[in-house]
Amino acid sequence: MSDDLMSAFIEDSKEHLESIESDIMALENLKGAFDEELVNRIFRTAHSIKGAAGFFGLEAIGRLAHKLENALHLLRDQKLRPDHQTCQVLLEGFDQLCTMINEPLAGECLDITNILELIQGLLTPASKVETETPLQLYSKHGYSIFDVDMFTLDQGLKGGKFLYHIEFDLIHDIHRKDKTPYDIIKTLQDTGLILDCNVDIEATGTLESGFAQRIPLNVLFASIIDPEVIGALVDVPAESIRRLERSMFQFHPSAEQTAACPVDEVAVSNGNSPWRVTNDQAVLSLGEQFGLIQAQSFCRLVLHPPNDVAHLRIDLSGTQRIDITGLQALVAALRTCAGHKRSMSLVSTEHLREQFQNLGFAWLLGDAI
Repeated sequence: MSDDLMSAFIEDSKEHLESIESDIMALENLKGAFDEELVNRIFRTAHSIKGAAGFFGLEAIGRLAHKLENALHLLRDQKLRPDHQTCQVLLEGFDQLCTMINEPLAGECLDITNILELIQGLLTPASKVETETPLQLYSKHGYSIFDVDMFTLDQGLKGGKFLYHIEFDLIHDIHRKDKTPYDIIKTLQDTGLILDCNVDIEATGTLESGFAQRIPLNVLFASIIDPEVIGALVDVPAESIRRLERSMFQFHPSAEQTAACPVDEVAVSNGNSPWRVTNDQAVLSLGEQFGLIQAQSFCRLVLHPPNDVAHLRIDLSGTQRIDITGLQALVAALRTCAGHKRSMSLVSTEHLREQFQNLGFAWLLGDAI
């Protein structure tokens, strides 16, 4: 990484952070009143650092800035009061961020667990669950392009914003045009929200397969800028801009979530599994609601089905309501089964089929009723 780019990032970040203490104190002095401009200024500080940290590979800095950004999302939506406790936690968080920005490489080695927990404690119960629900967008080659949490994705889409996957080629779109990746990041931050940003190492090729002569910089970008004019802003070929829908993102439990509740595995081994096994088929009946909470348990069960079954059958005949998270879990389960050379089918009802259709997932059911 160029020292000049990193120096520019540090300098810009320090400039953003210069007034952060006075801004947060001013927020607390409002005694609960809402100052949109002030809150937006504090939010932009966290967001600008998070977006650039992703490109530089500064994971700890990006993680802390992202947690602060989540709390500030709630402040912007007036779902969190800027009282003394809230403002003190924000001050501690930004103070820690300042320390890390001064020496980014050393900052990556700091233990920030406590401050992350304090900031997470400011969130509403629903928001806490959403921030811990990972979503992924997969490439046509089967690997994840973007990893975001549900809360970030939903916040990015608020206010009628469009969601884009913009692929910059570091060679042709940036270097040969006398630009820098950091220039691109700053331009995008001025016109929208960068939800995720990474260099696609997988696409660069190998010595055996030959050089791809391209190094993609993938940016997940939310903006009110219309699809017809977004190309003029980013200056890349039209085929490098893809408009996304929320339904394209799939729920993907993290290793921690998969291991968090071993009860299902114990139940399977003790013969008390919710699976009903007949010959080489295992049937799992879902409850009346199938949403975020149920989806997490469902994913654990699909990851650990009864041994030696070739087909899983998911019975939704008793389910009255399914939301987008439930649908994403079903898609993820289908992909998981395919990877393990196991098939999966759904049993549904006409009532539920309408919900699948409204959310754009009718294809999941096929002819199943």
